[in-house]
Amino acid sequence: MKDYIYEGDISETPLPEVLQKINYYKVPGVLTVKNSKGAKEIFISGGEVIFASSTFEDDRLGEFLLARKKITQADYDKSVEILKTTGKRQGKIFIELGVLTPSELLELVKEQVMAIIWSLFEWTEGSITFKVGKFKDDEVIKLNLDTRLVILEGIKRISDPKRVVKWLGKKDDVFEPSENALALLPTLPLSLDEKRIFRFVDGRRTFLMLLEVSPIDSGKTAKILYALYILGLIKKRESGIKIKAGL
Repeated sequence: MKDYIYEGDISETPLPEVLQKINYYKVPGVLTVKNSKGAKEIFISGGEVIFASSTFEDDRLGEFLLARKKITQADYDKSVEILKTTGKRQGKIFIELGVLTPSELLELVKEQVMAIIWSLFEWTEGSITFKVGKFKDDEVIKLNLDTRLVILEGIKRISDPKRVVKWLGKKDDVFEPSENALALLPTLPLSLDEKRIFRFVDGRRTFLMLLEVSPIDSGKTAKILYALYILGLIKKRESGIKIKAGL
């Protein structure tokens, strides 16, 4: 097997599509996204996201905690001083200083890792690669998040819905439920709004019609439709021919 099963540009192939492809094959590996300022990595195993890391200073644990006022500047400065002399992990230092309890640290590290992941859904440019192999088996804290749920939540967090609209296609594209939709539905904890939008997809309504009939705003609707599309619950009609009621 090649070291890399995917190499590309995030501006051409959006992150949700790459994650879904990785999830489909269920291979372990690390997804790396780079730009001129740094790199972020998502570690995946068995269809689950287990960890994420970043070279960006703002994503480091100390900076993350400081920005969220979970520690003071004095706590941060002391931890850096100890880190330089001992090489200990910063999280362990905070526990030894009595700044955080082990359970508090666990939850905050999870938040830090999730923040790294969500931030990547906002990237509009950069190289993206997926390298096969087992990584981060020694991590104490593992998220074990279903990759499909990461995709769903990440798409919902995209701030500019116009990007999603572009990915979905033309306004007159017709969408229909996929052949596997009924089997997939019970495995995904969709919200009421997401289930409602799914029920509107009938093989007759165009993308524009679905936006118009939706009880929620068009931006949120477009993101839900894109998530349903990426997760394989809906698909575009291959012919692109609209079917009129009664025919």
